[in-house]
Order: sequence, then C-alpha cells, then structure tokens
Amino acid sequence: MSDQPSSRSPASRVRPLHELPVDEAGAPLSAPPMSRTSPSAPVLVIDDSDIARDEASRVLRAAGYHVVALPSPLGATQAIVRHHARVVVVDIFMPTIRGDRLLTLFRKNQRLGHLGVILMSGHSERELEGLQLDVPADAVLSKRHLDRLPALVKRLAARER
Repeated sequence: MSDQPSSRSPASRVRPLHELPVDEAGAPLSAPPMSRTSPSAPVLVIDDSDIARDEASRVLRAAGYHVVALPSPLGATQAIVRHHARVVVVDIFMPTIRGDRLLTLFRKNQRLGHLGVILMSGHSERELEGLQLDVPADAVLSKRHLDRLPALVKRLAARER
C-alpha cells in the first residue's frame, strides 16, 4: 500500500498554487482553502526574479503560510483585496516599478494603508536600513536572510493597523 493520498482523499483535492487558474497578471483566480495550521491571512510575495520569488514563497509555506506570488506589481492591488492579504513582501528593484515606490502607493491608498510591508533586496541589511529611513516600510530584509522572513511576517500579521 502506498503512502501517497488516494485520488479521493481530501489532500488530493487541494491543488498547488502553480496549478491554479490565473488572471492576466498571474494572480490566482481562486485561493486554495486555508489550512487550520495557517498562521494568518495569505501573504503576497512580489518579485520579478523567479528564483527569489520561489524561495521566499517556499520559506513562508514551510512556516505554514498560504502564499500568493506575483512576478510583477501588476495585479497586486487586486490580489491583496481578493485574498485579504495583510502582509506583502516586495522586491525593491523591479523593472516596472521599484518596490519602495509601490509601497508609497499602498500607503496613500485607503484600502491598502493597513498592509504590513516588507521590502526585500539582494543588498546587505546595512544598505537596506538607510532605505527604511526614507520610506514607510515596516521591515527590510536581505534575500541572504530569508530564514528571518516567517518571524517578520508573523509580527506584522499580528499587528493591528
């Protein structure tokens, strides 16, 4: 007998995020159900690097978070509203719009001002700390330290805004 779930078991009905239908911006059309172990509402990860986006998503999923991942900021507002995301992890250096500028737009929007936002970059955290003084980010994180991401998300998701 195999340890794999049968095609009729509840585990087989939950599809991985990459198998969900997506809109033109790559956002899932419907979120998979939250598991009882999910610490909070979904986390939105926006990064133009497939490798960095996949790794950040993997780290968060391993910590029990439901992750919605986008390759660009296009469709971010729609994904935040649709999935009731409370925390957004966004790469700073993207070709369409810098993450710090996207953050400024979130803060100006009444519907999105509540978001916890983590700016992420491949630069060192020392370099990023200067940026945090210039923009209203809740946290900055070097991609070299993604192991710290779940704790940051937990802190921001629990916070009332």
